[in-house]
Order: sequence, then C-alpha cells, then structure tokens
Amino acid sequence: MEEYKVFKEIRECIKIRLFFFSVIGYAIGAGLVSYIGRAINPQIFWLGLMIVILFSLCTDTLSCFFNLNEFYNKKSSSNLTLLRNSFLILSLSLLTIGAILSVVLYSRSELNFVLWVFLGLFFIILVLSVIPPFFLNKKGYGGFFNTISVVALAPSFACILQINELHRTLFLITFPAFFLLLAYFLAQSLENYFEDIKTQNHTLMTVLGWKLGMRIHNYFILLTYLLYGLGSLFGLSGILTLPAWFSLPIAGIQFWEMWRIGEGYKPRWKLLKLSSLGSISVLAYFLIFILWLR
Repeated sequence: MEEYKVFKEIRECIKIRLFFFSVIGYAIGAGLVSYIGRAINPQIFWLGLMIVILFSLCTDTLSCFFNLNEFYNKKSSSNLTLLRNSFLILSLSLLTIGAILSVVLYSRSELNFVLWVFLGLFFIILVLSVIPPFFLNKKGYGGFFNTISVVALAPSFACILQINELHRTLFLITFPAFFLLLAYFLAQSLENYFEDIKTQNHTLMTVLGWKLGMRIHNYFILLTYLLYGLGSLFGLSGILTLPAWFSLPIAGIQFWEMWRIGEGYKPRWKLLKLSSLGSISVLAYFLIFILWLR
C-alpha cells in the first residue's frame, strides 16, 4: 500500500505534457538533419534522446523533492519522509544513468567540447530551476526556462550531435516557436491566476500580472507568425512555413479568446486552453511530418 502511494505521488509529479514537448523538440532537431539529406547515426540519436528525457524527469523529481515540505504543511501526511527519500533516490538514480550515458556518448561522438557545453547548459537549467537558493520554477520563471530547454537546447543538441554544426534553418523554424510556447504557458495558467496568488503558487502569469500577461500573450502570438513570415525572406523554404499556416487558425482562436477575456467577456477556459495546446501541437506535428517524411 505504501509503495502504491509513493508510485502515485511520483506519477503525479512528472509533467507528462512537458516531457513530450522535450521529446518533440529533440525530434525536430534530428528531423532537420534528415531533411537536408544527411545520414542520422541511430546510436547517437537514441543516446542523445535518453539524455534529454533523463534531464526532463530529473528536473520534475528534484522539484518535487524540494517542494514536499511546503506541500505537506497544507496536506498533513505521515509519508513525508518516505516520499522525500523516494524522490531523492529516484533523482540521484536518473542523474547517475544520465552521467553513464553521457560517458558512452562521449566515447562514440567526435563532439567532445560541444557535448560538454550542452550537458553543462542542461545542468545549469536544472540547478537554476529547482535547486535552492535559486528555485526559479517556484518563483514563477519555470515556463521561461522550460521553453528554452524545449525550443532551444533540445533541438540544437540533436542537430549538433549528428552534423557537428547548427544549421541556420533550425534557428528559423524554432525561434518563432519559442514565443508560441511561451504564449501557451501564459494561456494555461490564466484560469487559476487568483488562486495562484492566494496560495503563492507563482507562475509566469502571476509574475507579469494578469493585464500585462494577457497583452504579452497576444503580442507573442503575433510575433510568432511575423517571424515565420520574415524567415521566408531569409531563406526559410516555403514547405517549412506550411506548419505555421496550418496552426495559424487555431492560434487565431487562442488570440481571440484571450482578447475577449481582456475586454471583460465571460471566459471560455476550455476553448482557450485547447486552442493554446492545439496551436503549438499542430505546428510541431507538421514540422516533424515534413522534416522526417519529406
């Protein structure tokens, strides 16, 4: 029975959606290698993907470990020590496995310096996000750092592992998505804004304030598609702009729903959340489809 409770807490701790975002970001970076006609080393691909997955899981488990005391002050439990030990052991196990895989990747890759640079960046984000005294996730900046990890680090890591360089096209397709993913985090957290203020559960929206956060959300959506349009002027091929146009109608709904709320109309939370998830998901789906199956 105790084991079941621990497993349930661990399962609830893992942010499944963010986990999949990280995997998708990595797949986009590797997909670009396939798109430009370069061969993908499957061993390097899977080793790199496992490191990205372990980074994501370790971030979640360490975050739960450091936040358990505060959580159980509000929800008394005799299992606090057991849960803390379980999260600590799991986090250290994930870090150990990640270190072993990094050594294996080091032995099979020619990118010795670049590899350690990226592993260092992953570790820095891990430390800044969830480990005291920084606790930037807890201070409301988790969405920003998660976006950097998903949109910048994971795709770049996948691409460099395969071809030893950052292709300009990768920047042109991922940089605009950075703002769309930030808009997603802002939209998802708006419904619970006042509850988060009361419980001191800081999010990117509570840091910005709801008025500024809603305006920035809409600016980010407009900026996303403006940047894709500008990207086509700087060499982004027409077929790689198609995912942006496919996601544009859904992003338009997302923009409209946020604008309505700002104007005082009754919020339609489900539509706002579904459209924010739909816009980034459709963009990612068609990017992967075109990059891998072209």
